[in-house]
Amino acid sequence: MLMQPKTLLPFTVLGGFLGAGKTTLLNRLLTQTQDTRFAVLVNDFGALNIDEGLVSRHDGKTIALSNGCMCCSMADGFLSALMTVMDRADEFDHVVVEASGVANPRRIMDIAKLDPGLMPNGSIVLVDCPQFLSQLEDPLINDAVITQLVEADIIVMNKLALTDAATITRVHRRINQLNPGCPTVTNDGENLLPTLLMGADHWVDASTAGSTHRPASVVSAPSHDHGDTRFRSVVLRQTEPINRDDFNRWVEALPPSIIRGKGFIALAESPGEAWLWQKVGRATVLARYSAVEELALALVLIGTSEMPGYDDPSLSGLFVKT
Repeated sequence: MLMQPKTLLPFTVLGGFLGAGKTTLLNRLLTQTQDTRFAVLVNDFGALNIDEGLVSRHDGKTIALSNGCMCCSMADGFLSALMTVMDRADEFDHVVVEASGVANPRRIMDIAKLDPGLMPNGSIVLVDCPQFLSQLEDPLINDAVITQLVEADIIVMNKLALTDAATITRVHRRINQLNPGCPTVTNDGENLLPTLLMGADHWVDASTAGSTHRPASVVSAPSHDHGDTRFRSVVLRQTEPINRDDFNRWVEALPPSIIRGKGFIALAESPGEAWLWQKVGRATVLARYSAVEELALALVLIGTSEMPGYDDPSLSGLFVKT
């Protein structure tokens, strides 16, 4: 069974213009979290409607939750809040920052790269579908909206229920023009679980990886067994070491319909070692891990319904289909 490695803390930035729905998504993340201990940096506790049953301690600067998560106020600045979290880094599995409505998420990610204890895990930007087209026409805010969008690793089209199909189509077309090839998902109400976006998924149990449905241990999201066809997943096993250049070309060729990727591989250039690979949207990281004998070598890919299946050789060519 693949176990979660004790490595760098994944660091995700959640962006989007004012009113895009970032805080609502964070509330759901904090409420639904079961196996991942999030440290969430936020500007204003007052905007968070956390279930009172989850709150175990509130000292004005931090809110500790009974599920292992914590919210940290950025009232004294981002760096101060981040230092508070990193002083307790062993208590958390993932750091998430809610950027202000006018901030460039990439700037926040660049600051985090200076901390050796953090691993960049992608910028997720929410788009307010009913307001997006008018925002682009407003000379006072369009620069901020566009900058956030073009810097995104994953784009979430939000609030679909508040507009019509024609507008949604125009918004999607405009997003593709501004950030071509960026993985884009839709969110209406509570249909999209935030753990999928953040990459807070579980490792794959080798005994279930051969299933044609999404293994229950892969991700806390609706499975095909429950009739949700918006997302699909594949598990790819490795039996022989892979040339690093071949692997890099495979990663670069992955289509934008693949939102998440995670797992361990062995490279021909590094005998006896394993490498942890993670993908969030367009952002990917490959990091040396430990002795290859200790791990099952397999990758999990999760994407939208347009994601290629096992029958596509461009997806499974380097691996064994399961």
